[in-house]
Amino acid sequence: MLIGEKQTFAIECYHDPLPNESGHVFGRMCVWLGSKSLGDITEPSCMLSATERCLAELLERLDSLDDPMMRGLSDRDSYNLLNRLLYEDDVRSDEQVSLDADRFAKFDFLTNGGESFDHSKSFIAISGDQLLIVFDDENTGFGSGKVSRSAFRLVVKGFLGWVVNESANTR
Repeated sequence: MLIGEKQTFAIECYHDPLPNESGHVFGRMCVWLGSKSLGDITEPSCMLSATERCLAELLERLDSLDDPMMRGLSDRDSYNLLNRLLYEDDVRSDEQVSLDADRFAKFDFLTNGGESFDHSKSFIAISGDQLLIVFDDENTGFGSGKVSRSAFRLVVKGFLGWVVNESANTR
């Protein structure tokens, strides 16, 4: 199933009907942004319920994804800044690392958001009146793109609804 448009923003997802009593949905998925994919659509039997939770939580904090430190940066510089502040070891004190994690963790997109995204890092931030998504994926390399908040919400809500519908087919 394709929810959205690959050229702008879409989620591609398929249900692998693995019976389970918990109602978890397993399958394959990736995110499309400007015709470039984030995530491994060929990775079978990923727990899509984990990604569902990440995206639902993201919708709740979407309007908080603005930070003065991010303004005016190129897409690559935005990625490098967030990657450094959240994932790289450097000379910062433990206290500063903790403060940076508290301030910038909200920008995480789907890093550790399910098995489909095990080989990528991605971030999301407000850029003017749109959302900027930047990522580095082992399979497709660096990618970035902008999407309107309304289009993003529509696609993500479509995915969340799809997972709910598919969970009825897990028992």
